[in-house]
Amino acid sequence: MKHLKELRPTQEALACEQLNANKVYFSEKVLTDHDVKSLYNKLCMVLDIYDVEHELKEGEHHTIFKIIKPIWQNNHDGEISENLGSLVRYIGDNKVLMTNCAEYDADIAAYLKKQLETAGYEVKELSFSSCTEPRKRHDRSWAYINFIQTSKVVIVPMQHAEEDKEALRQIRACFPHLAVIGVNAKPFFSEKGEFVSYSHSIKEQSVS
Repeated sequence: MKHLKELRPTQEALACEQLNANKVYFSEKVLTDHDVKSLYNKLCMVLDIYDVEHELKEGEHHTIFKIIKPIWQNNHDGEISENLGSLVRYIGDNKVLMTNCAEYDADIAAYLKKQLETAGYEVKELSFSSCTEPRKRHDRSWAYINFIQTSKVVIVPMQHAEEDKEALRQIRACFPHLAVIGVNAKPFFSEKGEFVSYSHSIKEQSVS
């Protein structure tokens, strides 16, 4: 898929039906909180990372879309600009799947789980038998949660690690009616990424 040119705010009036809410548009850089503005000539959000809900409203001179960030992406300061990691994914029937946060930081895991359950979600968590002590932040077992989901297939990033098989088994159990496959994603990781820093863990030349 070709990149779109970097999008800029516009005053051009657009009808809501011109924006396809189910389509993912790509920009030439990873979008952060500061890059998402209220006015664009096209809806441009990396939905698989942000997983946002949005509401379109047509004004007199422009179309505005309101972004509603999911509760699990805020840290305690309410800032998510540098942390685009998908720690939690919605899996249907008011259930969410949370990555193995508890194996890194039990306090973060407890906080996220409490917020989600308070919001009415049933929380399932990934966990691995290989974990015998708190994981280091550069351990990437958390990254299995960044699977790609379509209407028929779920593609799970494999790392040639001992957790691969367990991750695939647990994610398959969440999607019994879809084909769940693993694809080696290790070549696409740089050395910069760590826990909750997914946007810094992907090599720039790999984004397409």
